[in-house]
Amino acid sequence: MGGNGELGYQWEPVGYEELAWRVDPDALEGVPKSRRRKITGTYRAAVPFELRDKGILIPAELQSRMEEVAFLLVRFDAQQEARGYDLPALLLRSESAASSQIENMTSSVRNVALAELSSDVAQNARIIAGNVAAMRAALGFSGELSVERIREVHEALITRGGQDGQDAGLSFGGCLRDEQVWVGGTAYSPHGALFVPPCADRVPGCLDDLVAFVNGSNMPSIAKAAVVHAQFETIHPFIDGNGRTGRVLLHAILRSSDVLRHASLPISAGLLHNIDAYMDAIVQFQAGNPLAIVEQLVDALELAVAVGNMVARDIDGVFAEWAECMHERKGSALLRLPNLLAKQPVVNGSFVAEELGVSMRTAATIIERACEMGMLSPMGNRRRGVFYQCDELIAVLEDVSSMQGIRRILAGKQG
Repeated sequence: MGGNGELGYQWEPVGYEELAWRVDPDALEGVPKSRRRKITGTYRAAVPFELRDKGILIPAELQSRMEEVAFLLVRFDAQQEARGYDLPALLLRSESAASSQIENMTSSVRNVALAELSSDVAQNARIIAGNVAAMRAALGFSGELSVERIREVHEALITRGGQDGQDAGLSFGGCLRDEQVWVGGTAYSPHGALFVPPCADRVPGCLDDLVAFVNGSNMPSIAKAAVVHAQFETIHPFIDGNGRTGRVLLHAILRSSDVLRHASLPISAGLLHNIDAYMDAIVQFQAGNPLAIVEQLVDALELAVAVGNMVARDIDGVFAEWAECMHERKGSALLRLPNLLAKQPVVNGSFVAEELGVSMRTAATIIERACEMGMLSPMGNRRRGVFYQCDELIAVLEDVSSMQGIRRILAGKQG
């Protein structure tokens, strides 16, 4: 289904208003005259429709798919609660990598895990690690969503990702924008952009409406999450990081709706496999069709469950192999290392010592034994220190954090 039928366009489209644009001659230096002529003294910015009283008519086929995927999510969630290791922590990395790939940012799973312990890594790895931090912040919420909590998610995303301070000392993590932004087009004006979100003065009111809808609507949780995500992208409340923050909110809403109480899933992997359809669904939403983005989220959740089950099966196999190799006495700190590696597949001595509550000397012994077993391998001496990586867990995550891996899973699911 494409959500393009008469039933799809249930709401009024996003409105527009004409606003003044200050033409800065200095900023246009070097811009071809043909482009300068297109930059006028006014531009059109979106005026989003209000959500708080919106309802949605869902076709029977889509309703059935939503109910089926909700059942799969609840079952997957229960299975993860019963596991002894932190699979959600591993899947957070897959989710963050896929969400960042939608923004054309890539990095290896190893470097992202390393970025959580060291700042001396490539910028993309730090940015994706910021996405992991934002996910953890959102999934740690309890109670109703608020504008302040949305800002906290963005602050974790930007500050932990090392993006603050890159533009003339500007710190913007968690700060609502006070300037016009636009999607596509050129860097020097909104003229010719693909989409121009609302002016900055409208952002607080739009977010208040969004939050009121989240906390007051009885719309089915999956449909609600999809609608909130699309509306958030329409508002674009921050100067950067809106796409990643909006995809984090998908998880927060599913968590608050008790659909995923314990687990996390790589929902963005499902969106990543067909970016064009995902982007088109947001355009359709802005034109008054909420069904298109709901369908996209249902598709993404179906694939996310398939990815989650595959990762769980592979990690279970890795843990079983390790268990056969470990003959330490009961109570040995080494027996707790696998669960720690599920949470953090790149470690150093101080991290192991702190997390397992042992001395640095004992941590060194644990790491040495883990290397003998093949559980860890040294990353080498570096200026930033000595780190060790869990090759087997990283390999599993790399396989589901790339376009090729996602497409392979999708092909297997359809077959």
